[in-house]
Amino acid sequence: MKKRVLCALFYIFSCSQAFALSDLEISGELDASVGVSTLPTGERGNSNFAVPGLFLDINAPLKEENVLTLVFEGSESKTSSTERFDVKVREAYVDLVSLFAGMHAVRFGLIPQVWQEAQYETYHYRFLERDAWAMTEKWRYLNPSDLGISFMSELSQNFGEWALTFSNGEGAEGAEEGSHKEASLFLRLTPVEPWSFSFGYTRGTYELYGEGVSLKERIQALMMYEGHGAVTWGLELLATQDPADGMTALDIADDVDVSALSGQAVKGQAASLFTVISTGPKAELMLRYDYLNAVVGEDGKNLQTGLASLAYQLTDDVKAALVVDYTKYGESFSVSARDRTKISIAGQALF
Repeated sequence: MKKRVLCALFYIFSCSQAFALSDLEISGELDASVGVSTLPTGERGNSNFAVPGLFLDINAPLKEENVLTLVFEGSESKTSSTERFDVKVREAYVDLVSLFAGMHAVRFGLIPQVWQEAQYETYHYRFLERDAWAMTEKWRYLNPSDLGISFMSELSQNFGEWALTFSNGEGAEGAEEGSHKEASLFLRLTPVEPWSFSFGYTRGTYELYGEGVSLKERIQALMMYEGHGAVTWGLELLATQDPADGMTALDIADDVDVSALSGQAVKGQAASLFTVISTGPKAELMLRYDYLNAVVGEDGKNLQTGLASLAYQLTDDVKAALVVDYTKYGESFSVSARDRTKISIAGQALF
């Protein structure tokens, strides 16, 4: 890990010699929280301090308006390391626009997942810890970033945008040398403000499982109303398919127990409904409800999460929120799954 970070820093230093350091755009985000959890087994009043997110973004302009972007992430919300805190390269890519006339670009390298990137542009509550993340990220249905290439373009007359992406399909932590890759199509339509409609389709193949069950598929839809300064709400739908053994190996769907379905394909369905209501010049209320049916056709393999947050903008770059989070699991979701309630105070600092 240290070698990777040092190499990345050396790469930044080398690139910086091609242009003035004043041209670099450096920004970032620190998320922190303190919470009290309640479990139905007598473990009540457990408290903890956490740093669920720490990001450092570096944007370096290249010649002919091309851009190099590096994003470093350091947080506790990870599964790829035994260390409580570590720093890793989350994204490292080039946006190549000089080849085209108009609003088109080719992005290549360790690129962000397009659906999640677009979603976080309008949904600013990731700092409330994992239950507030996008569905596909918190339940690990899509990797936040992956090695690949993407062509992005805007539609005419400001009607929307689209992107076609080809990637390894293993995420930033895995080296995928097999012949199968992953393809995804993203489309966002903005016919009439403040409405937008997004659609996504991802298809790939797992290398380690039988051909009859190795399909990886994601079908997504999002309808959003952005009432600037008043009410914003959105409804997201998700349909999935994975081999049961792949779900277990990759901890997909919140560690649902699918051991009885080994060797079979598993379909899932999920939905997320949220609203943000302005309650004052600097305050807003966020309500969100998520539902996951991790195994369609099996009873008790579902979970529900309700989340309420009252946030206050302390300064232009610091936000604090009081959060109440409740998750209820189906009776046979997994052996370790237990309903939980958490009350926390979360903070976000942008720089």
